[in-house]
Amino acid sequence: MCASDSATPSIAHCRLPLRFEAEELRLDLAGIGAEAWISHFNTGYHDGGWSGVALRARGGSAGQLYPGHDGVARHADTPLLARCPRVQAALTQFQCPLQSVRLLRLSPGGVIREHRDEGLRFDLGAARLHVPIATDRDVEFYLSGDLVTMAPGECWYLDFDRPHRVQNLGLHDRVHLVIDCQVNDWLRDLISAAAAECAGSVAAAADSSQHRFERFRDLVVDDLELRAALWSLDQPQAFVDRVVALGRQRGWHFTAEDVLAAMRAGENAGAGRWVVR
Repeated sequence: MCASDSATPSIAHCRLPLRFEAEELRLDLAGIGAEAWISHFNTGYHDGGWSGVALRARGGSAGQLYPGHDGVARHADTPLLARCPRVQAALTQFQCPLQSVRLLRLSPGGVIREHRDEGLRFDLGAARLHVPIATDRDVEFYLSGDLVTMAPGECWYLDFDRPHRVQNLGLHDRVHLVIDCQVNDWLRDLISAAAAECAGSVAAAADSSQHRFERFRDLVVDDLELRAALWSLDQPQAFVDRVVALGRQRGWHFTAEDVLAAMRAGENAGAGRWVVR
């Protein structure tokens, strides 16, 4: 699966022709103590369930979860990487300069709110790659509103300069190996070839939380009672809470983040999209 935007030369996302043994990588998680997991620094973007471990960081500091690509200090392996021999072996597949390398975990019920990482895209020289280690079908990753399904052991490039969000609707931790790379000819060719190979492919429809919200939104358009129940609400949070509650009453289970993402898209797209009023 891959996607690109015809209005820009950048590639939205693509699965790279690299494969890793997720079960083997999960064995390394046992060597990392609970105290090593640090709450993610972007506190405004998550609800407390997002944490990580720095395996390669600025100055080689295990306490430096922020990836930092400003050149203030060079990236180096942290002592925690030595506890992860299988991850070390996996990293040898990447024939490009590695900067930050982290394990990022999202707890069950956790939400990473929609945001952008400005400039983090391969055509600008920086690429972030994801290798899912522990995940399942109830983890939903949205990039520019598209659901991107990443299976354990796969390697994905994603353009994080675009709006993206994640919600773990499952019962288990979602853990990804996240690798920030300096783009060289090898990586540029790898990403370009992967995107070209699957150009035009269409993802299979999924019963995602966002899809359930869209079905409910269509219902509201044709239901005078539902529209009346929402029209008088002029406070965004009250509106979102009411939409989620009304959806559940009618059997459509989705999240507040699904509603908020649609509201933001509506503001950008103008008439015809879901907006507050």
